[in-house]
Amino acid sequence: MENRANIPTSPARRAALYGALTALALIAGYLEVLVPLPVTVPGVKLGLGNAVVLFALVRLGARPAVFLMLAKVLCSTILFANPQMLAFSLAGGALSWAVMALAWRSGLFSVVATSILGGIAHNAGQLLMVALLLSPQVALVNTPVLAIAGALCGAVIGILVRALLAAVPEGGPRA
Repeated sequence: MENRANIPTSPARRAALYGALTALALIAGYLEVLVPLPVTVPGVKLGLGNAVVLFALVRLGARPAVFLMLAKVLCSTILFANPQMLAFSLAGGALSWAVMALAWRSGLFSVVATSILGGIAHNAGQLLMVALLLSPQVALVNTPVLAIAGALCGAVIGILVRALLAAVPEGGPRA
């Protein structure tokens, strides 16, 4: 269900769009750092930056969305985290993107359902990296909480993206 018709044809317009979307994802991630969720389990976040990736997936397709996810992960790690967090963020982001891309492409899932799957997959990717690099026991103990958090936060992000998709015209603003 990729919609390539909305990708700007000129390289300059494409670069501007991707830059603006990356900036939005980074700002959303920064807001999350400023206002953390009242949960004591490490790794639980709302995922506001992922809303931009899901928006791009729906409007622009899987390929632009993966580049946006990679830019978001790399830049947010440089700006807001330490280098060891890159492995966790990349694992979560890559698995989330892959699951969302497959779900959306299948045509069987709504935006909200796709986002829920992405939230669960993001936390699963991070837990896999925790198991590989730190401790399988720590990953196993945190799995139930992160699965529930991924589903709940994914639902919130999905509802937000559904509203954004309804509010933003398909072709973008007309100049």
